[in-house]
Amino acid sequence: MFILPAIVNMGGAVVHGATAMAAGAEGAAAAGAGGGGEDHSDTAIVRSLVVMLIAAALVAMVLRRVKLATIPCYLITGAIIGPTALGLVSSPESVQAITSLAVVMLMFTIGLHLNPSELRGGGMVRTLTVGVVSTLAVVGVFWPLSATATGSVQSGLAISMAIAMSSTAVAMRLLSDYRETQRALGRLVVGVSIMQDLLSLAALASMPLLAAWAGVKGSGDSSAHAAFLLPQNWSTVLKAVGGLVGITLFILAGRAILPRLVFEASRGASSEIALVFSAGAALLAAVVAAGLGFSPELGAFTAGFLLSSTPAKHQLAGQLSPMRDLFMAIFFTAVGMKLEFAAVRDGWMLIFIGVVGVLVLKTFIIAATAWALGATSTLAARAGLLLGQAGEFTIVVLAAASASGLVDGEANSRLIAIVVLTLLMVPPLYKSLARFDPVVARIKPAGWTRSNAFAEPVHTPPPSAPGRKRPSALSLPEPTGNGTAPETGVKAAPTRHAAPKHVIIAGFGVVGRSLADRLDLIDIPFVVVDMNQSTINTQIKLGRRAIYGDISNAEVLESAGIAHADAVMLTIPDDEATLRACKVVREHRADVYIAARNSFLSKAMQAMQLGADLVVVEEVATAEAMAKQVMDALVRRAAAAGAQSAKVQSESPAKE
Repeated sequence: MFILPAIVNMGGAVVHGATAMAAGAEGAAAAGAGGGGEDHSDTAIVRSLVVMLIAAALVAMVLRRVKLATIPCYLITGAIIGPTALGLVSSPESVQAITSLAVVMLMFTIGLHLNPSELRGGGMVRTLTVGVVSTLAVVGVFWPLSATATGSVQSGLAISMAIAMSSTAVAMRLLSDYRETQRALGRLVVGVSIMQDLLSLAALASMPLLAAWAGVKGSGDSSAHAAFLLPQNWSTVLKAVGGLVGITLFILAGRAILPRLVFEASRGASSEIALVFSAGAALLAAVVAAGLGFSPELGAFTAGFLLSSTPAKHQLAGQLSPMRDLFMAIFFTAVGMKLEFAAVRDGWMLIFIGVVGVLVLKTFIIAATAWALGATSTLAARAGLLLGQAGEFTIVVLAAASASGLVDGEANSRLIAIVVLTLLMVPPLYKSLARFDPVVARIKPAGWTRSNAFAEPVHTPPPSAPGRKRPSALSLPEPTGNGTAPETGVKAAPTRHAAPKHVIIAGFGVVGRSLADRLDLIDIPFVVVDMNQSTINTQIKLGRRAIYGDISNAEVLESAGIAHADAVMLTIPDDEATLRACKVVREHRADVYIAARNSFLSKAMQAMQLGADLVVVEEVATAEAMAKQVMDALVRRAAAAGAQSAKVQSESPAKE
């Protein structure tokens, strides 16, 4: 009970210090503990946190029955328990330290999940172009509308940049539910989401400039300069430019230093050091960014993005995944608590118009952009609707705008209500979109483009040793049973297109190396997964595909290609790790062939129950090998003794 508050206060102090530097004395006073007579003691913080987490879990369990995504559930929870409703948490400021730490780590994990390698390639370039053009177009359309509604050009620009962001979490959840993640639609949505995430950096970085443009803390009293659209305080602008130079130098230094430090931290079998170092790097980046005049979220996101190109990315992402979910619950629940029902009630007409406007205009802009750049009308419409809502980055950008004085509390409450309602409406709208596919399909592809960038993906097998031919498929024994995962009872997803087949080898000791050499001899592609960074680097130099991480880590497993693997060979010399891996692999794929290694027969039975198709037990294999070799030796010795006896007998008459 004493350790948790101490950690929270320490982390909160770091982030609060950063926030205070970014927002100035006013923000520091709002973030300081004990202000306004509120109870910000350790007990109050823990009590508020308990209420938030339990309420969020209960509301999510109830609303899950209507298939509502978790993010709107958390926002609704915050609105219910907040000071303007039930008042279970009377002051959101009492958990400000935890919330600030949560949003910093949340942005770090989002940056860590980006894949720089996906930014290369002709098809992805066109997909990313859709993201850039559509995002800028949404900003261009909503800027004058928002400026008219708020009476401020600067506030309108900040709001339009926030609205341009979509919810990657909700879109990916729907893609997963409809098994579209690996298809052309999934590739298009992921590409646009990546571009939006990167452009959100520019949105966050621009808040100090917009605040300077608007005058003193975005007071909106900028009529004397509005005609020329010039900032009132050039010293602030110069400070912001200096901050841009500083953050650029920080990024360059981080790109040169961070990968080496992470490599050192991830050497050996233990991955805790790399995790601790990465969390420290995220907080350091947040403090540096805030000291340069930018939001701490920008620094944390940048640190995550820099680490996303390191071999340890998949392992770190998997380790931080549960933490990310917890941070997401805390952050969005805290945002929901800021909803002012009076402002929502008085502005319900504006909120209604905003929801319809966001869904219609944003969906149309994204769909039209995708269609104009080569997507079919059906594909473009689906992508547009999936990304037609506002999302988690919308709330992050709005929070930065509020901290800079660009958006007041009343407008912020109405905008959050718009975000929640768009998130609520997209899933049922997407479900009903299939009815209109015949109508949408009548629109022919754009005549000015002949690109096949948005065609269904045809995968190629992962590379192995150079110079070897790759087979189109791997034939192995079919899994036993009826194709149903023992733990989940989920049937295997139907195959929609040809996919490459390969083997995943988890653990690269003597057994793993022997398997790899045999697979290489018969030209079967494979992926190596191991916790030894030096081993991974060696295999990569040999031309093999290798991933650093724990095979029981879902992120690592997906990166190894479990979606289209034919077999998983678990050669880990750790029975408990093997059991965990069996469970995770089977939950991901009900039809993949799993071969496992165990030390004892009792563990082998557990592995079979968790989904393994073949288990090689070391004590049994040792007994069989020893028995065979002993019997062979005895036979050879008996044969040698018989031959010697016969020789002696044959020589005896000769001597006589």
